[in-house]
Amino acid sequence: MNNMLTLEEVKSYLEIEQQQIEKFIGQGKLHAYKIGGTYLRFRKEEVLNLRYELAPGTQKKKQVRAGILSHAYDFWRFNNFYIISLILVGALVYLLVRS
Repeated sequence: MNNMLTLEEVKSYLEIEQQQIEKFIGQGKLHAYKIGGTYLRFRKEEVLNLRYELAPGTQKKKQVRAGILSHAYDFWRFNNFYIISLILVGALVYLLVRS
C-alpha cells in the first residue's frame, strides 16, 4: 500500500488538524476509505494535490493545466485498447486496399 496514507501521515503532510481533514472530505476535496466508521486510509496522490492547492501563492493556471493533462491521461488509460485497435484496423484496411 505504497500509495495510501494514514490519518496521521495526512495530518503531517498537510499540517492541519483532523477537523479540517473531515471538512475537506465533506467538501469532496479529499476521499477517505472508511472501515468501521473510522477514516483509515487516504490516497497519497489526492493528499499531495490538496497540499499543492493549499500552498500559498499557488497559481490556478498550473492547476488547470494539470487538470487537463490528468483528464487526457485518464482518457488514454481507459480507451487505449480502442484507440490502438482503431489504428491497427485502419492500417490493415490501408494495406488491403493498397494491394
